[in-house]
Amino acid sequence: MAEDLRTFLDQFTHGPEFLARYPYYAAVLAQVEPVADPSVEVMAVSLSSRRGAPRYYLHVNVEHMTKHPQFLRGVLLHEVHHIVLGHLTHPKFFDAAHPDLMELAEEMSANEFIEEPLPDPITWKQFEAYGVRGRESTIERYRKLEATRAGGKPIPNLRQLRFVDGHLWQPGEKGQPPPPGGVEETQRLLERASESAPSPKELEHAPKSGQLAGTTPGRLLEELTGVAGPPRQFVDWRTALRMFVAKTRAPVHTWSRPSRRFPSRIGEMPGRTYSPRVIARPHVLVVLDTSMSMSSRELHEIVRHLSPMSESARLTIAECDVEIARVFPFDGSLPQVKGRGGTDLRPPFERAFLRSHGVDGVVVFTDGQGPVPEHPPAVATLWVLTKPLSFACPWGTRARLDFR
Repeated sequence: MAEDLRTFLDQFTHGPEFLARYPYYAAVLAQVEPVADPSVEVMAVSLSSRRGAPRYYLHVNVEHMTKHPQFLRGVLLHEVHHIVLGHLTHPKFFDAAHPDLMELAEEMSANEFIEEPLPDPITWKQFEAYGVRGRESTIERYRKLEATRAGGKPIPNLRQLRFVDGHLWQPGEKGQPPPPGGVEETQRLLERASESAPSPKELEHAPKSGQLAGTTPGRLLEELTGVAGPPRQFVDWRTALRMFVAKTRAPVHTWSRPSRRFPSRIGEMPGRTYSPRVIARPHVLVVLDTSMSMSSRELHEIVRHLSPMSESARLTIAECDVEIARVFPFDGSLPQVKGRGGTDLRPPFERAFLRSHGVDGVVVFTDGQGPVPEHPPAVATLWVLTKPLSFACPWGTRARLDFR
């Protein structure tokens, strides 16, 4: 039964329609062990280390899903959200004074960004009267629900609400520890999933295929490891760059190469191969913010990082303040920068400019103090921030240069 369920899940998630729309989700589900479990009403996820290293399990009520196949895709997305948002592993979800409110916040966050049918889902819009809004974190929603209860306003009893799935992990009482090794396993899962990034051409036809739970694997990693938290927390930019280069070396889906899991289904199940153009040294546009708000010390520090970067990628430098002042290939040194005016980070992301240089990704060194494009480009972007200031851009992966 387990092998049959694994085969079915692989065939479903690696079918052309699902894979084209949800490549990151398919990559996550490929790392989860499915088990037939009639004790759950619909589906559930768990984390167990009984057999050694921690591993995620997908519990499936096969009979229920057979009777209600219209919900299969939506419920699978829901389970992936619980995993990648850290609901099963991060300590912050296991330290709640009101576990029932935490569970409610987790459920509405797991249902957000799902456009597929779900069985009577709990959504954040049902709790707008309590101050809950879209695109908030699970913790933000929990705090608003907690404040509502503290103010004496009633909140529906969880027993009166229908959850999409079974929460086998249960947030529990305040102080209950999460499973050991869970955060690290989630981190590895996200890093492996990031290698399944859709190509720029795929993103042009399906922009949302580059998202996972409404954002990117890189951003989820930041939130999981604390990079998106208070500015005093820093991450080694080299780690972020390695992940970024892995994205630019993304697998290319091809119908000519058979899938290793399904070699007999050529033309039905796409195989994957690495583009020869990208696998050696991806072409990366390095945008230097040369505005007056960037100090000479910051620019000198950035220059010292360009040489090691050039070992992993072919670099083209674009100097920009309110406009692009100069574009040139990096040859190991950097002449006196041009610009030193105001800040506008939008020009390097103009579609015509990116297309004319044929880059596989963009790395921006900036203090983050300037307007950014409203929508992300069709290539991966890494923001390397030089100041511990707020940065309002909702897309792209972030890292910081630590000047302490």
